[in-house]
Amino acid sequence: MISSNVNKSIVYALYFNGAILLAILIALIGRGRSGYDIAAAQVAADQPPITGGNGIFVMPCQLHPDVWGCYLVDTNRQTLAVYEYRAGEKALVLSAARDFRFDLDLKNYNTSPAWYLIKKGTEEAAQNEHANESDLPGVNSPPPQHEEHDENNP
Repeated sequence: MISSNVNKSIVYALYFNGAILLAILIALIGRGRSGYDIAAAQVAADQPPITGGNGIFVMPCQLHPDVWGCYLVDTNRQTLAVYEYRAGEKALVLSAARDFRFDLDLKNYNTSPAWYLIKKGTEEAAQNEHANESDLPGVNSPPPQHEEHDENNP
């Protein structure tokens, strides 16, 4: 009599497990992907992979056609480091490092047009609603000037 009750318990447990597995299968099949999920996945695939936390971020980069590496940015210490992966040596080598804290204080380094010309152009555009900013005087960058050097004055 006891073995009959044990067999019935096992049978009921197996039916219960089967029902749970069937419910999981139905949930997985019925879940499907909406158009929004697919679009979000495509956007994520277009972005370069970046990982990090607590102010330190790592992003892979291509330094040359056949040379790969990564950028390491520490936003807390305001530093940037570039590492090159050398496959033959199986090594990650520091290529460059820089503290960019003071770089951000520069207002007009190697840029055109100058920031003050942009400021002047936006102020003039604010006064004239119909102004085309690219036509404002001083906003367009001046042509490059070639300096002539006198051989006697270096």
